[in-house]
Amino acid sequence: MKNASCFIEIRRKLNSRSIRAFARTLPWPYNGMVNDVLGSIQTGGNYLAALGLASYTEIFGRQIFFGGNNKNDWECYNKFIEYMGSGEILKKKLKFEGKDIFFKDAVRNGLVHRYFMKVGSGAVAMLSSKAEAQRTGFVVKGPNEVVMVVIPYFVLFCGALKTARDQGLFKWKS
Repeated sequence: MKNASCFIEIRRKLNSRSIRAFARTLPWPYNGMVNDVLGSIQTGGNYLAALGLASYTEIFGRQIFFGGNNKNDWECYNKFIEYMGSGEILKKKLKFEGKDIFFKDAVRNGLVHRYFMKVGSGAVAMLSSKAEAQRTGFVVKGPNEVVMVVIPYFVLFCGALKTARDQGLFKWKS
């Protein structure tokens, strides 16, 4: 019964019809990426949604702000995080195996290359009522503990895409 109430809460927090309608206003491949993440969320694929969001954050930063050109991955990731309004999260000091690491390395590279974030205790949650999660899409409890919170992150992510669309920033260079 807990899973059923979780899915009800997810559907209450996320209006999938309006997100799909929004996705249709985006050019390819942005629209497909939004729909892929939404599908993962709707089916309870929290890690798959987190992995997509982390990767797409870097991709969109590169495409929207650097014209698809080779830039340092962390610059692309950080630029889109800032554009989402979540820049405060980048100031958090994180450690992995006793060494200082970039936020992008802990989250995106951890999820992509290890399935788990590169911190002592990393997790992915769908929802959180914590103010930090609503502002940034993350809860950081210290240098070794990070939780990526999918739904607030996705809301911020879509908001940034809407702004980019409205500002005419979409480009795509392969």
